[in-house]
Amino acid sequence: MSYIGQQLPADVFSGYVTDTFTGDGSATTFTLSKAPFSADSLIVVVDNVIQQPTVNFTVSGTTLTIVGTAILSGIKGYAIHTGGPVAITQASKVDVNGLSDGVILDADADTTISADTDDQIDFKLGASDIATLTTSSLTLKNSATADNSTFTLNLQTAESDIAADDVIGKIAFAAPNEGTGTDANLTAAAVQAVSEGDFSASSNASSLVFMTGSSAAATEVARFTSNGALLINTTNDGPASSVGGSGAYKKSLIIQDDVVGGTIYLGSNGSGDSSMLGGLHFFNSNNADEDASDADGQLVAFIRCRSVTSDNNAGDDSGAFLQFANSPEAGSLVETMRIDSSGNVLVAKTSASGGNTVGIQLQASGQGLFTRDGGTVMNVTRNSDDGELIKLIQDGSLEGTISVSGTTVTYGGFTGTHWSRLSNNSKPTILRGTIMDSIDEMCDWYQAVADVEESTDDKGNVTPAHTVKESIALGDKSVGDEITFTSDGTEYTGTIVKEDDVKHTKCKVSDTADSKKVYGVFSNWDDADDGLDGDVNDMIVAQVGTYIIRVNKDVTVEAGDLLVSNGDGTAKLQDDDIIRSKTVAKVNSNIKVETYSDGSYTVPCTLHC
Repeated sequence: MSYIGQQLPADVFSGYVTDTFTGDGSATTFTLSKAPFSADSLIVVVDNVIQQPTVNFTVSGTTLTIVGTAILSGIKGYAIHTGGPVAITQASKVDVNGLSDGVILDADADTTISADTDDQIDFKLGASDIATLTTSSLTLKNSATADNSTFTLNLQTAESDIAADDVIGKIAFAAPNEGTGTDANLTAAAVQAVSEGDFSASSNASSLVFMTGSSAAATEVARFTSNGALLINTTNDGPASSVGGSGAYKKSLIIQDDVVGGTIYLGSNGSGDSSMLGGLHFFNSNNADEDASDADGQLVAFIRCRSVTSDNNAGDDSGAFLQFANSPEAGSLVETMRIDSSGNVLVAKTSASGGNTVGIQLQASGQGLFTRDGGTVMNVTRNSDDGELIKLIQDGSLEGTISVSGTTVTYGGFTGTHWSRLSNNSKPTILRGTIMDSIDEMCDWYQAVADVEESTDDKGNVTPAHTVKESIALGDKSVGDEITFTSDGTEYTGTIVKEDDVKHTKCKVSDTADSKKVYGVFSNWDDADDGLDGDVNDMIVAQVGTYIIRVNKDVTVEAGDLLVSNGDGTAKLQDDDIIRSKTVAKVNSNIKVETYSDGSYTVPCTLHC
């Protein structure tokens, strides 16, 4: 059939994929080499006449169907794919703006690159989005929807002989060069895989190295080794002298700093009292279950830090305490030690509850409290030889000792004292060394006692059942009455009981000459911090051992003299040198330790009360 225009080539169209076919007078369908984008993207020519899409022909996949009469036998036809590869010889750009299908890369047209969104490039594989590139991000995803369908990024070297310290792959983080330096200005940080030795068919040990930089090129700051250790600021995975030798610290954290030492910081912004700030937990995955409170729980020990604040404003003024917990074999996890916010060390107890609660309490002030329900409270042991067990020191001066020699225990610098009280519970001025007589009244002391049941707080800390006791003044109450009292900052409701005491009598200043009822000599008022000063006025009376005694102003003594009561609180000479029931003391020296305004004075002595 005749046409207007330049004669078309017989069998090829440069720059396009072209399919040819020949009619047989009956066939109306022909198979193409690839599926076109659409019928409009296919130029079909039959006997040199261009066919109209969808009117003269249709396409479905790779099938071309001629509409109407079959092509006569021997007549040639052409199908030109305008979307196929185009030879670009002159142009510098290919403009595909507005083409939603973009650039097709495979025969079935399901692998494409498109930019149908402004400033965004989309990549499809198998008709599924796998990558999106924008001016600020690259997103890669696995098109599969099944479980564990992750996307894998492989960095592979073509090097065939991997040796120790070879870099296998690297991800670098760079910024524009703002100075005049070299690559040190560009790479701010990097992550790279480094071989630990020669690779072979059975060995591919490698480390993952993390690098950062400041004013110089990025250098190594941390690495994960093949044995699971995390090394920070060091490449040494453990001291060679450790158990198992060098490299024995598998799955360990090793931090080194040559100036201040390695440091771990743990913290949170907890604002409430007892908020968790950080911790170290130790577990045994061989145990039966994960329950921390069960006897077979996997968590077997921990160290935790919790906040302490009285006003729930931990943001600016909170303190902290440390918890230590562990479990015995077939036992439950419980707190066994605590260092509270005041620096007190508490063992088997959770609060500084004085000496009433079972456990050990080492006060930051230097005081030690040891409490047990029954049995020996403390053992002091000296092996190998005899000698001092305990030194008693006051203000830097040795005041006494407890020593052992064979089966003999010696108390050095010993003064035996006892409590007492005046009958009217008054607290007058009594000169030290004044002779005191016992009277026929017993001292009485009272306590508030509360039984506390075992409890568990919201953090799982168990406080065992215990009894709280606090010394009180009886006042207008009686034994057996209910009372509310405070012990170590906690309020309790308990009962008033009288302390068991069968040996402490009340006393008075001796007013009888040659008295046989001398109790001892006045030492001092008991101002111990029991909260009862002013309500219960106890005194300390020295009775045996070395001390001082107050001598009447008209009496002259010398070493070896025996002394008795003068009847006015002072001592006089005994009329013989035999120790009797009335003997108070033996003079050790006539050196006057102290002289009082009434002329009486004190001298060193041994007491025999």
